[in-house]
Amino acid sequence: MKKALAIVCALFLPALLACLSLSPARAEGGEREVDSGTLLQEWESYDGEEVIFRGEAVGDVLRRGEFAWVMVNDDHYSTRALHESGELRGGNSGVGVWMPAEEAEKIGRLGRHGSLGDYIEVRGTFHADCAEHGGDFDIHAYAVRVLEAGWEVDTSPSTWKYLGLLAAALFALATTVPFFLRRLEDRRSARALLRRDLD
Repeated sequence: MKKALAIVCALFLPALLACLSLSPARAEGGEREVDSGTLLQEWESYDGEEVIFRGEAVGDVLRRGEFAWVMVNDDHYSTRALHESGELRGGNSGVGVWMPAEEAEKIGRLGRHGSLGDYIEVRGTFHADCAEHGGDFDIHAYAVRVLEAGWEVDTSPSTWKYLGLLAAALFALATTVPFFLRRLEDRRSARALLRRDLD
């Protein structure tokens, strides 16, 4: 009997572990870790589910009484600004998150021009067609945690860009000034000929 049980465990345990590893990741509290792409493609299976969503807090905190809206982007630019990485990879993507105002106060910096926002983790319920917010695609968060504080991004042009602009301006002057001087001389010559003919 023990030998038969050992054989059954040896055969089915690896298969069970493989099935569990293929299922969506779940946190200790039962939430499923997701990204915006997965939510857009598989919204039916996540609608009404408790989820964990991570990304950059961007734009503004829009307070509505005791609650607030925060846009959370999880695209390529959510961890490294385009100005720093210099790499274009797709567009912006994220999810609007409805959260208690006191949770929104944990966010110290929001992403915008010249600033990379706090990288945050939100835990809450995903709604593919939120009845409370006119059919919005959103997450109603009950907890927010800042995983990495945002920072200012240096957006000033490099010295090489200034030098390039100066070189282009000098080239434009060097090529256009002689042209205009030649036209001015041609006009003077034409006027002199006209006066001579009139005299």
